[in-house]
Amino acid sequence: MKYFNHISSLADLKKQYRTLAIANHPDKGGKTETMQAINAEFEKLFPLWEHRTDSVSVQTGYENDYTGASAKKYTEYVYNEYRFRGSNYKGQSPKEVCEIIRKWLKETYPFYKFSVVCKHYNSIYIALIQADFEVFNETGKSQAGKQLNHYYIDRDNDLTERAKEVLDNVYRQVNSYNFDDSDAMTDYFHCNFYLNLSIGNHNQPYRVVLPQLKHKGKKPEVFKRPEGQAHKTIRQALGKAAFAQYEDRRGKRTLLCEKHYYGDEMEGEYYPLHYAARKTAQKRMDKLNDAGILCQLLGYNGGYIEFLGYTPETEQKLNEEDSFADLAEKQWNEKQSKAA
Repeated sequence: MKYFNHISSLADLKKQYRTLAIANHPDKGGKTETMQAINAEFEKLFPLWEHRTDSVSVQTGYENDYTGASAKKYTEYVYNEYRFRGSNYKGQSPKEVCEIIRKWLKETYPFYKFSVVCKHYNSIYIALIQADFEVFNETGKSQAGKQLNHYYIDRDNDLTERAKEVLDNVYRQVNSYNFDDSDAMTDYFHCNFYLNLSIGNHNQPYRVVLPQLKHKGKKPEVFKRPEGQAHKTIRQALGKAAFAQYEDRRGKRTLLCEKHYYGDEMEGEYYPLHYAARKTAQKRMDKLNDAGILCQLLGYNGGYIEFLGYTPETEQKLNEEDSFADLAEKQWNEKQSKAA
């Protein structure tokens, strides 16, 4: 082969193809004829390695790179990733840049999930939430919300090669909408926005999710517990929060409105939601009261929301809906037993 050498796995083939694509992409100054020849050679080699299950000792992050895609589809995905990026700044505000980047990420990485948020007027926070590759290598340590130095992504020894490639690609695209008139000698800082790039965040840790392949035949039936209107109203009122038991230093236990967070070691934890202002807390309490939840505020000028119980009417509806759901599950189990 002219372009591919010493292939040992499908991941290795994909890695070499991406390296060749970066160097020979027409939008990066390469020749169309050369890129076509590389594609043809890749499509010949792809079937030879597609179904090989040889074990690979070193994880590079390319093991699940667009899993399930044909050779032609794979080349199209890669070609799309490396299309031309120039200096795109034309006076866009950070908020407008966020909208542009969200659209670009959906087009460039249709199977990945990113969080793109504009904060404090001139700061853009981008987090890789979900993809089909491992971001941390064997020496790296899985972390929730790992902050990256986007100037030195290629030198981060904790990241796999595929992770470096994707994140560097994102950084370069985002930065094409930036400008920097700062002068470090005089402590003068002036740019369009500050970028914060991370892998996951404290609300959503990074997950590896393989593409869902279509299975032939009928899917196995799974019982879906019916949700009554009272349960649905309470769920919508709480949102991502929940009431959980909290024990203070004196051993007193109370049910407080809490939110789920992820620590640096990827463990899930609940922390009581503290409201800085009574007005803000009252808005949340009004929603909970409308859903039939009785609660009160603990603290001064804000504080924590304590769960007291349900209104008699809501509690009756919840019990009725639970009884109905239990009966439906029992009938479903009996039906499955007879069918078996």
